[in-house]
Amino acid sequence: MAKRFFAHLLVASVLVASGVGSPKAADETDCTGSPPQAVMTLPKPLDKWGQIACTQFGHVLASRKGWLWVLPRERSPVMLPSQMVDRMPAPLGNKSYFTSIEVARVNGQEFEEVYRTFHDGFDAQETLPDGYRVDLTSVSGKKMRLYFFDYDTYAWGMECLGDVCDRNSRFMILDKDHMPQPRGPSI
Repeated sequence: MAKRFFAHLLVASVLVASGVGSPKAADETDCTGSPPQAVMTLPKPLDKWGQIACTQFGHVLASRKGWLWVLPRERSPVMLPSQMVDRMPAPLGNKSYFTSIEVARVNGQEFEEVYRTFHDGFDAQETLPDGYRVDLTSVSGKKMRLYFFDYDTYAWGMECLGDVCDRNSRFMILDKDHMPQPRGPSI
């Protein structure tokens, strides 16, 4: 599963390298010509941190202005392309888009199981976040499931295939106006 997620991020790195996936370009890219069935606005609370950006490689789910989605270990930006390909995205423009983006708040057993995987290796005393399941569907019929954990001024995301989540796919969502401060000397 981590291979699949990181393959999506590899595609995202192609978008960044080409300049069309950078946060600045995402804000300026014209989505004119997107099909009427293309999801162009995100449901709450995903709209707090994210947006749909139009690129020469299709629509992507990416950070919105003022927020940063990043893989902690690689320190590289996270964007989720609607093509959902492992490599070499085709320059499809507005022909690749999301047909459905569903958000549901999770609690109970579902939250506990996903949060346990997500939170492995983190501070056990940390305040519990709000949890959300996000199901993405592309015009190609491909699907992706993510979970988001909202801590108010920051959040985390993680990909899951069915009921199996991979903590190696975790990514940070940071509010640029409220960046976490280090708690002591760094090593």
